[in-house]
Amino acid sequence: MLTIILLYIGVQIAYLYTEFSIAGGKFGMPLDDVWIHFRFAENFAHGFFFQYNPGEPTPGTTSPIWVVILSIPFLFSESMIITYALFVSSLFFLLTLIELYKFCIKLGFDGIYSLLITLLTLLAGRLLWSSLSGMEITLFCLLSVLIFRNHLKETTSGKLSVTTGILLGLAANTRPETYLLAGIYYFSSLVLLKGHLKENAVRLVLSLFLFVLLMLPYPIFSYIHTGGFLPNTYEGQVGSAKYLPNFTYLVESGKIFVKDNFIVLILWFISMGYFLWTVFKKTIDRKFLMINLWVILLPLVSAFIAPNWRHHGRYLIPLIPFINIVAIYILHKFNTRLKEREFKRYLLIRKASIAIVLVVSINSAVLFAGVLGWNVENINNQQGNIGLWLKNNLPDEKAFGMNDIGMITFITKEYVVDMAGLVTPEVFRFQKMSYEDGTKALFGFLKEKGVNYIIIYPDWFEFIMNNYSGAFSRVYSAKLEKNTICGGIEMFVYKIDWDKISLTK
Repeated sequence: MLTIILLYIGVQIAYLYTEFSIAGGKFGMPLDDVWIHFRFAENFAHGFFFQYNPGEPTPGTTSPIWVVILSIPFLFSESMIITYALFVSSLFFLLTLIELYKFCIKLGFDGIYSLLITLLTLLAGRLLWSSLSGMEITLFCLLSVLIFRNHLKETTSGKLSVTTGILLGLAANTRPETYLLAGIYYFSSLVLLKGHLKENAVRLVLSLFLFVLLMLPYPIFSYIHTGGFLPNTYEGQVGSAKYLPNFTYLVESGKIFVKDNFIVLILWFISMGYFLWTVFKKTIDRKFLMINLWVILLPLVSAFIAPNWRHHGRYLIPLIPFINIVAIYILHKFNTRLKEREFKRYLLIRKASIAIVLVVSINSAVLFAGVLGWNVENINNQQGNIGLWLKNNLPDEKAFGMNDIGMITFITKEYVVDMAGLVTPEVFRFQKMSYEDGTKALFGFLKEKGVNYIIIYPDWFEFIMNNYSGAFSRVYSAKLEKNTICGGIEMFVYKIDWDKISLTK
């Protein structure tokens, strides 16, 4: 355990130093989405619950519990938010590592293999990036490990625990992927405890009740304010479920996992094949049923309903600890088979295989230290610079239209019309119209809200730029030398000449 903690501290310091160096002597957040959470959290702390623009409740976040957690420093000082966000996302990563090691011991791995799984997780570049991202990813990882650990204890003892329902409810308010995880959990529990259902009936019902009780308020909030049970981000980024999987999503996600650790990826694929073979043979390892279902079904279901691999595939990052488990499970079985057959070089192969898998992960850890630094540099030098320019040069403007709303709005504190719709769901109606009618409706909405300046990536609004650019005057822009995370290399501030835009149909 001490080894894990010391390595964690060392790697976190190295990442922070790299970020500080690349980002020009500043810390920050690697995604504009983090600043969106900050704005929600700031308003939450001041009594505007889940309101991006005060007075306008909207389900513009997929992680309501993270908004609540981030609201704490705003009760004292806004200046604390970056330090606090870094601290909590990093702390949840450390707790994930500690609980993961304990979980692996409970699964039956010996100390060496348990440590290997934990170190692979510690050195996973994308998880390290997440641990200093200020996002909810590491919290969801922690809750997931706790849920799986509880499930293992339940199936071993034959007795369900209502605590798991509570953990699932908390996880559902952290990431919506929990809806699938909950389904897998209750299915696995019914399968593995089918001989003990009678004595577990009350606990099962109570567990489900507590899960639904904790999970349901935010979907109800969403329905009240938008007419749908899912957050705005689902309609804005996904739209609807598909009848066929998005194969591009599966390929691109696979490429990302190759960068993590290509040996672990190969072992993962082998483990999936082995799991399906044990299903066919009815020889499933009970302890690994739920884990295998999770690492198989989340990517597959996502390919149908949420095929989004942006931001380093962050929606699948919480799978990494469990992919490491099933990968090392297969490696362990291979090495055990060699030992059982009294292979002469068993010890050499065992040590070499462990060392190779671990060394390959170092590349990912080193790579994402730079990625984190450049992501922070991009957000600070594009959205941050534009936000400061607006605040200093347009102090009398009370509303702006933009497509990246996080850091800019956090700095200006002014009303925002989100031209992508994530906190302004009215925009989704305009997107369903024809280009011409939808654009006029959008302009009418902007004018109604008092918007005289829009801050956009022109490539995102091709129809508008092709047909209405004569009504825009460029007054400022922020261009990046090296774009690694933003929606465009240059973001523009345009002044709208309303006399040159006809809003009549």
